[in-house]
Amino acid sequence: MPSIPRRSAVTRHPLTRRARLLATAARITHDLGLAAWFGGAAMGAIGLNSATREVDDPAQRIRVANAGWFRWAPMTGMAIGAHVAGVYGRVRWGRRSGLVAPGSPLALLRLVLTGLAVGATIESGRSGRQVVAQGDVPVATAVVPISDTPDEVAAAMRRLRIVQWIMPLATAGILAVNALQDDSD
Repeated sequence: MPSIPRRSAVTRHPLTRRARLLATAARITHDLGLAAWFGGAAMGAIGLNSATREVDDPAQRIRVANAGWFRWAPMTGMAIGAHVAGVYGRVRWGRRSGLVAPGSPLALLRLVLTGLAVGATIESGRSGRQVVAQGDVPVATAVVPISDTPDEVAAAMRRLRIVQWIMPLATAGILAVNALQDDSD
């Protein structure tokens, strides 16, 4: 009796060569966007914001940090755009069922983490603009006020001190979800 071919638990639909290329391009775009978003946020929190304490004049520390952040901001926007475009492409042309399985725990976790990362990025920009609007004021670091820091700036800096860590942690979480989804496919 001839043997019956075994079917895998997940049946993959054959993709055209064009669809495979588009799926690969979407994955690359997704991953590069996410990597730039994570890397910029982590470097800013760990390196740039902390390094401002090396500036001798406390009133110049915000100026130095914001010069760096404002130069990086367009890259953050492109990184988020690339990530979103990559998610769209993976949904449209990808072969990864875990990415698009609505209601799956990993899909819900990805959505929550993405919302946190986007929200923290928006709040960082909003609070950063509030800090810059006050001009050169004395601070300990880019996210730590001192007693001479005006109250409005100190409040914005306290928010920045929190969201500076939410961005890299949330984007690292998305990277972890990617790995879990890849292992489950």
